[in-house]
Amino acid sequence: MPHNAVFSPGLPPLKLLVCASLALALAACGGGGGNPGTVGGGTTMPGTGTPAGEPRMTVTVVDGAGTSVNSLSGGQTGLVRVKLTDSTGIAAASAIVKFTASDTSLVEFTPASGSALTDATGTAVISVKPSSVTAAGAVAITAEGVVAGKTATASVNIAVGAAPLTVGALTLTPAPAGKLPAFSTVAINIPVTSGGQPATTVPGLTVTSLCVGDGTATIVLGALANGVQTATYTNNGCLRGTDRITASIGNSSQGINIDVDAANIGTMQFVGSDLQGTSIVLKGSGGLGRKEAAVLSFRVVDRNNNGLAGVDVNFRATTYTGGLTVLPASATTDATGRVTTTVSSGTIPTPVRVIAEATRNGSTISGLSDALTISTGLPIQKAMSLSADRHNIEGGDRDGEIAKMTIRLADQYGNPISDNTAVNFITEGGAIGTAAQGACVTSDGGCTVELRSQNFKPVNGRVTVMAFVQGVENFTDMNGDGQYSCTNFVDANGAVPTVYRPLVDTCLSGGEPFVDMGDPFLDTEEDGVYEAVEGDLPIPYNSTTYRAAGNGKWGINYIRASAVITFSGSTPFLTRVVCSGSTCRDWTSADGTEDVIAGVAGAACSARPLTFRLHDRNNNPLPENTAVAAGDTDKLSLGEVIPALVPSSNTIGGTIHSVTVKPDSTCAHGSIVVKVTTPKGTTKPFAFKSQI
Repeated sequence: MPHNAVFSPGLPPLKLLVCASLALALAACGGGGGNPGTVGGGTTMPGTGTPAGEPRMTVTVVDGAGTSVNSLSGGQTGLVRVKLTDSTGIAAASAIVKFTASDTSLVEFTPASGSALTDATGTAVISVKPSSVTAAGAVAITAEGVVAGKTATASVNIAVGAAPLTVGALTLTPAPAGKLPAFSTVAINIPVTSGGQPATTVPGLTVTSLCVGDGTATIVLGALANGVQTATYTNNGCLRGTDRITASIGNSSQGINIDVDAANIGTMQFVGSDLQGTSIVLKGSGGLGRKEAAVLSFRVVDRNNNGLAGVDVNFRATTYTGGLTVLPASATTDATGRVTTTVSSGTIPTPVRVIAEATRNGSTISGLSDALTISTGLPIQKAMSLSADRHNIEGGDRDGEIAKMTIRLADQYGNPISDNTAVNFITEGGAIGTAAQGACVTSDGGCTVELRSQNFKPVNGRVTVMAFVQGVENFTDMNGDGQYSCTNFVDANGAVPTVYRPLVDTCLSGGEPFVDMGDPFLDTEEDGVYEAVEGDLPIPYNSTTYRAAGNGKWGINYIRASAVITFSGSTPFLTRVVCSGSTCRDWTSADGTEDVIAGVAGAACSARPLTFRLHDRNNNPLPENTAVAAGDTDKLSLGEVIPALVPSSNTIGGTIHSVTVKPDSTCAHGSIVVKVTTPKGTTKPFAFKSQI
């Protein structure tokens, strides 16, 4: 048979011939076995691809029944099983097998170390499961073991799927016999599977019920074992009679019914009122921030302090003095057990409490509200006062000196008016109030503002301050009903109402005696007469012009109070006076020389009184707390000055002080100095001497 020569590119014919000859020679000698392309290879084991003398390994993934699987999903757990032998097929016992995954985000091993020891049969097993129920993809699991210093490896590929979890039929343990009593518990058993296998985790499982939604039952999850999630159901007094419990995960859901019993009443609790304090004003005195009614809240609870819904509650007051009312007289509790009623004031001041009473299942309970005070009406003129902490501040020559002005208000019964009543102030000089308002808001019937010395400063140093607020004119309660009464009256439309309503209806005649007040004004001359030319400032009520006389009707007006603060000068003046009892007059030349004290020296000398008044340049008192003390003395001495400090006063003429001048033991001629020092440190001496 003819042979064609085939040449390989790059090799000359001679070299090809030599190679062919060598190959034939080797074949004749029986050498050169192995896989094609290997050099010096060894013998291979049939069907395994493992060279002779190497350990052997197989790896599979099986389910709980031992069946080989190539996928895992949801909460399913598989077993990675490895068979390891030596080169002769003998089981490799006590060998360490290490397992790894090509993607650790898809699966996790148990134990977490990913290693296991082969048993006597050369078998090593480790658990594997998806890392989460949402994990999905493909992963290679590789096992590696060492036998007699040689390493064997094998791999298996599996798919990881996000298989859904499935909820099975729910059961209750123990099954209730009849209705589950309030505050009793029962166990809920919730089987969950993944891919037909018991789930090892149940993320996303929710268990709830109708009564849980009402707030009258609770469900608390327990442990998961063998694919069964347990939970504890507690009936907190559900009113539905039958509750529906539902367990859901993903698109899988199961439910079960349970009969439940309502709770008995435990206690009636007083929650509070809508008032900021504890008082409401008398009937007919509302408005201007005052309330004539209070909403009281109670709560009906069971013995575990849970609110009970649907309970009927009756209300009554401890007194109905003055026409006080409680409405509604009965009401039903809401879903939280809360119920309310309203107390409306009468016309007579009185303390009152409200009793709330409820009955269920033959059991009756009651609760008592906190005490309310029905007393505070509108402020009345006779119960308004204005005071100052200092009537004489060193503000004549200085700015920023402060006097605190306090207003106090009460109603016709002497009770402090409602909190948050705004009182306005105006002043003849200086500045009063704050940058926000020239007013203050009452608390416990009073409030305080600051008067500061600054320009304008009256020439005479006397500053009139007036406070005013809406209130009622003084009246005499002839019939003792707690309000102004009238026998002939009409309403705003001219019709005659059934009952006279003070401050609403117009009294034509037959009204109780009252003081008809004109408009207030800032009285700069302190004479009680409105004089526009003197700078008096009018404050008309409901009018654009000042009215000196009243309107002939009892009702609301600006009630007012005034006080005078002196902006006292810092330079002291001393005038000697002669006093007889409580009456004093200034020293005159007929009394002798003003700075000479007769009888304190010479024959038959004795202690003599020295009396004087201290004042500023405007004949007003010196600043409060101006000190009066002894200065330098020669032969003579001074006793205690009374008073030693200038008191708070706005009296024209200043303040009277007295001191005893004591003679020398030899009745020698001498002198004394009275030293006067204002709070800001201005000092002036006044010298006196004995007669020669």
